[in-house]
This record gives sequence, C-alpha cells and structure tokens, in this order.
Amino acid sequence: MSNKNETSDIRKALKVIGVMAAIFFGIWIIGGLVISILPTVGGSFGFGFPSGSGGRAIRDVEIDVDPQVVYRIDDHRFFTFEQYLDCNNGGFVYYNDTNKKIKVLAGYEGADKRPQNEITTMQLNDVLSLNGKFIYAASDNVIAYPTRDVSYKYGNSTHYIAYKNISTPSKNAKFEVSPSNYNTNTVTDEAIYVQNNPFPKHFKEFIIPKKSDYYKWIPASEVHINRVSIDDQFHCDNTIKPRRLKYISD
Repeated sequence: MSNKNETSDIRKALKVIGVMAAIFFGIWIIGGLVISILPTVGGSFGFGFPSGSGGRAIRDVEIDVDPQVVYRIDDHRFFTFEQYLDCNNGGFVYYNDTNKKIKVLAGYEGADKRPQNEITTMQLNDVLSLNGKFIYAASDNVIAYPTRDVSYKYGNSTHYIAYKNISTPSKNAKFEVSPSNYNTNTVTDEAIYVQNNPFPKHFKEFIIPKKSDYYKWIPASEVHINRVSIDDQFHCDNTIKPRRLKYISD
C-alpha cells in the first residue's frame, strides 16, 4: 500500500510542478510582449525606461503664458522668460536690447524652434538654475548669461557663464563656475570675476579672450568695476500661470 501511496503523491507533485511551470511561462511571454511595445525615452536621456505618460507616446506641449522679466541690466537691456509652465518647469530665457533691437535665446541657437514636450517641460531652465549672484557689468556689445550642461544619464550638471561678443565673435567662450549660493559672478568686457563670499578678499579672474580653463587669483583691490546691473540675481514670479496648455499627439 505504501508504494501505491508514494506513487500517487509523486504524480500529484509532478502535476503541480507542471501547472506552475505553465503559468510562469505564460507570464514570461506576456511580459515580453508588453515591454516590446512600450515607448522609451532612453535614446534622449540615456536611461531606457518607459515613458512617464503611462506607456503612450510623449506629447508636444504648446504653452500660452505672459512673458516676464527675470533679470534687468539697465533701462534697455533685460532677460525675459517665456513659454514656461512655472518658474521650475520648461520655458526659454531671452536676452533683449531694445536700443539695438536684439532678442536672442540665452542657450543653444535654435533650441526654441523645436516644440517643448512632456519631458522637457519637467526640467528647470538652464539660465535660472544658477544659485549664486550674477552681476552684469559689461557693455551692450556683450551678451552674457549663466547656463549649464546636464548629464541626465549620470545625474549631474556643469555650470558656466556664456560670453558672446557681438562685434568680435572670436572672443566667444564659456567659463566654468560653481552654482554655489556663496559665489558672486561678475561679467565685464575684459574678464569674468568670481568671488566666494567666505573669502571676499580675492577674486578668480578669467581673462577674455579665453586662452585656457585656468584662472588666477587677484586681490579684490585690483578689481575695478565701472558699472553694475540693476539686478544681481535671476528671479521669477511663480504667481504668473499659463492661460492655456495644448497637448499635441503624433
């Protein structure tokens, strides 16, 4: 009798194992099919994860919102923030000179010609990302602004002061700076000066035109700035909200 019972128990166990194997195989097949049809944003950001929009295609976004001045140099030069969701999401910053009738994107040329989408409107604008002070002491022949390069793959960013000379483009360059709250970044026609507030007696001096990434320390007494901007930091009014958002699917 015991042999028959043992044989019966073995057969039951084999049936259970077979059913479980069939279930796991079915789950594996279905999971593969689902993953294969999910769109990913890894090509753009280096992650390869499914879209945060629930598996559907990422939509472009059109934003109808009033521009606002986020930094004023003087009575005719200023920066505006446009096409934003709020102060921390999306949008473009522009340098404006009403005397010279100049309005240019503070960023990569043509970046504002591409539509924003549900991913890009989740990102802080590069110009507004600088935490330290920014003092504009350059003439109207110079367009300068803070910016950054972001590595979404590694989760870090490098901050710069972009410098563009209207009459002498060969002087155009970027100067790496720290985003620290303690730093004051001052732009003149001839140099970029960075002062760390806990050590105010010396400045880092980046000479223009740029010949290397190195700077030299100079005493604060040797820095002579003839003009200063009205603002010393970028600011944004978060009470200004879009009138309308339009989401566009392919």
